[in-house]
Parts: sequence; C-alpha cells; structure tokens
Amino acid sequence: MEVRQLVGQFMERMQMLRHLLPILPDEQLCVRFESEEGVALLAIGKEPAATEIEKDERNTLTVRGSTKALESLLSGELKLQQLVRLQEVYVSGSFRHMLLLESLLHLAKPYRHVG
Repeated sequence: MEVRQLVGQFMERMQMLRHLLPILPDEQLCVRFESEEGVALLAIGKEPAATEIEKDERNTLTVRGSTKALESLLSGELKLQQLVRLQEVYVSGSFRHMLLLESLLHLAKPYRHVG
C-alpha cells in the first residue's frame, strides 16, 4: 500500500479516537514521511489542519525510510523506536515530538481480529 494512503488511514483513526485529544499539541506539528515513493504530510494538533501546513522547522518532524519500513510503522507492526534502532528509518526533529508520534501511533493502532 502507498504511504500516502496509510497516512490518510492513520489520520482517520486519530480523528475517530476522542481519547487522543488531551495529548495532542496546541500548535500544529507537521510530520513528514519520506520514502522512495515521495512525501506524505501529516498535521497533528487540537485544531483542524489548515489547507496549507506551515513550514516551521521547530514544529516539524521528518521520518525517512523505505516504503516497507513506513508501512510497518503506520500499520502498527513495529514501533518507531524499533525501526530507528534497526536503522530502517531515520528521524529528524525534536525528541519530544518523536515520543508524541510514537504514542499516537501506538494508541491509534488498528485492531487485529483474532479468529
């Protein structure tokens, strides 16, 4: 699946989960997922994302890796810290923002049906 589709699905899950609201930042955090396919942007914040995401470096987190690695991250198979340790993805930005993204990815993980 394409990274942009996975980011879109993650955004939809985040919007449906009201319990995530208290940990969302007041200022928009821009997360850039970069792979060989291209770039997918995600705006995280209490306020709905504007059509134009501001390019403030202090509020930008970049996650760079292969499409396969980003797919396993966004689908909840592997954690962000695991992928960083395995050197599958590289993260640039604030450590606090990285921990926030890790928390949101974990809390908005898709349910797996055991049957």
